[in-house]
Amino acid sequence: MILYKTIALKFGHYLDNEQPGNMPGPDGQLVLSEEIRQHWQSVLSDLASARIYLLDHNAVNYLDTLRMDVQGMPWEDRPESYIQGYVREVDFPRDLIWIEYDDRKLWEDRVARGMTTQSEEELSNRHQRGFLFDNRSPDKLTVRLFSAVTDAMFADAPLVLEISKTPDGRPNFDNVSWKLQRTVVAGLMRLGLFDSEDPARDHFEEHRGHLTYEMVIGFMLFAALAAREDDLLSQEVPSLSTAQAKTARKFGKSWMTETLKSHVTIRIGPAAERHMTEQKARLRFEEVQAASRATPTEHWVAEHERQYSNGKVVRVRAHKRGQLADRDLPTRIVGPRAQD
Repeated sequence: MILYKTIALKFGHYLDNEQPGNMPGPDGQLVLSEEIRQHWQSVLSDLASARIYLLDHNAVNYLDTLRMDVQGMPWEDRPESYIQGYVREVDFPRDLIWIEYDDRKLWEDRVARGMTTQSEEELSNRHQRGFLFDNRSPDKLTVRLFSAVTDAMFADAPLVLEISKTPDGRPNFDNVSWKLQRTVVAGLMRLGLFDSEDPARDHFEEHRGHLTYEMVIGFMLFAALAAREDDLLSQEVPSLSTAQAKTARKFGKSWMTETLKSHVTIRIGPAAERHMTEQKARLRFEEVQAASRATPTEHWVAEHERQYSNGKVVRVRAHKRGQLADRDLPTRIVGPRAQD
């Protein structure tokens, strides 16, 4: 299942076949049928113009580890200015970008890395996730989050994050705002999801948290692509097969061929594989050290004096102490190998 395809097919079908009715909006004013259709068309147009990146689970896990190197682990108390300063300097490869990945796989990898715990039920509620970055305006950067619910259903973005820009065009995280999507929220109200103020507030707060935390993965991707190293491999492929495109043109579904043109798949390359192998080894090493209270890795102790309570002083020659380092571990985990 590819989320951006699901969105395009669903909204395209609606435009061809649906005439929605007016609905009460969150502000008490009616959301008109034409507003809803304009929203569908706007999302389709943005997807048609966007550069589409689909990250496999190894790629998104790798980018998440790079983010944690800057932002710190959840239990660390690093200032937000660390990651904000990093993100602020990242250049966008295009003005309109869609980034998609498997959220369940990402959280499974986070559990394996010891970042968090998740029950099987919690993991089962996670599906594809897509971010639409719009950097076309000279005054602001906007980000929207779409989430799959099933293979055929998705949750539209109820809020748009708007980040103002500094005079040199960089994001200014001291000046952000949230824009309510009236058509989306009206649809949620019609479904009865917002019977009172509390469910709506909780839903919006959860959405804000997911968007602001996870969108950083997108910036890590932009930075990695700009570096042009061998940590990531990209391949552009058609989003529709030749037969699918032919059928769409035959039945006049131009929105399908215009929106589902191509996407770029992102996988990890040799440098990223080495990074992930080293990280797994480091985690195993740290777990063993913590669980067994093992003695330190073998190292030299300089010559020194040892003084006893009775006044005796003994000269201790330089010597080795600790356990011999595991030769299978990358040296950057345990330091330089001890010489025999």
